[in-house]
Amino acid sequence: MSGRRRTLLAAASAVLALSLSLGVAGPVWGWNVKLTPIASGLDNPRDLAMGPDGHLYVAEAGHGGKECFTAPGPGGETETSCIGFTGGISRIDSEGPDRVLSGVASMGEPSGFGAEGLSGVSFIDNRLFAVEGLNGELPAPPGLSPKTAAAAKAQFGRLGEVTAPNQVRIVANVGGFDFQWSKEHKSLVPEQFPDANPYAVLATKWGELVVDAASNTLDFVSPSGAVSVQAFIPNPPVSDSVPTCLDKGPDGAIYIGQLTGVPNKPGAANIWRWVPGHEPTVWASGLTDVTGCGFGPDGHFYAVEFTTLGLEHAAPGTGALVRVPASSTSPVTLASGLNFPGGFAAGKDAIYFSEWSIAPAQSKGGSPTGQVIRVSRG
Repeated sequence: MSGRRRTLLAAASAVLALSLSLGVAGPVWGWNVKLTPIASGLDNPRDLAMGPDGHLYVAEAGHGGKECFTAPGPGGETETSCIGFTGGISRIDSEGPDRVLSGVASMGEPSGFGAEGLSGVSFIDNRLFAVEGLNGELPAPPGLSPKTAAAAKAQFGRLGEVTAPNQVRIVANVGGFDFQWSKEHKSLVPEQFPDANPYAVLATKWGELVVDAASNTLDFVSPSGAVSVQAFIPNPPVSDSVPTCLDKGPDGAIYIGQLTGVPNKPGAANIWRWVPGHEPTVWASGLTDVTGCGFGPDGHFYAVEFTTLGLEHAAPGTGALVRVPASSTSPVTLASGLNFPGGFAAGKDAIYFSEWSIAPAQSKGGSPTGQVIRVSRG
């Protein structure tokens, strides 16, 4: 999803003012919202998953690395990207985050801001699945050592199962499959295809569902590792759909949130409902730049909006947490003033999202700036 990364980096340059700013809305359907940071020092944190052990697990995209290369951007400008193995998964406990998986490929600008890498996590029973963004189908850029290029290409776009601390079994090359699919369906988004960037995963007892934010597809990965496209998330009025999150609803259907690409205006994003064998349908509309979504313990559907102003005007303090009623044309704001929020998870009595999901590798104090926020009734 290189186009999305470029947009976020340019639009969010105000991130240098690193300060936590949590705006809390007033009473909503009879209760107040309380936001509590429960973990800090995370490295570009994205999706979250509640584990069977009662701990929260968070995907960290990392901050790239020390081997850099330059390449032309979409407008002919030169861009510098750096690759390293700084991504991973952390478990959140009473003492803070603890890495259970490290050494995952990551790519970002030299500061580490807005890096892409490991982005999605999901549990089924005691099995933890994770999906790595980007894809390894493009030629290795000049400037990287052969060892780094080969190792990164072997990880980008992969769906894996974490079988033990720092051990991963590769399940499927979802990014490679989606890249080829988008190449064969270039007419769907001719200005951006072919492209692939697996972004979120939902593990089920039958296999894994993956949304790809660049090919705009919902994929199914069978236990044997076979990948198939189940649905294409329809495009908004301009640009592409950019699906970023998914969850299984109480009715058994799959619900999918979307970011939407530039230059879509605020309110262009939908929540889609998909039933196997059918085309996706709009379940709710009027959202903006969704980066996390799912059902809470109360049965309500929630979404995290990266910014409420549209990506072209993204800045710290413009994100929001919203409740999304069925068939609604505008979400209910629960908390505003959030800083680049992303990801979503539900616990027994609270919901969670990550904040500073794109940020430099280090704050002035020398540590990553990402956080996890707990949302409960005040």
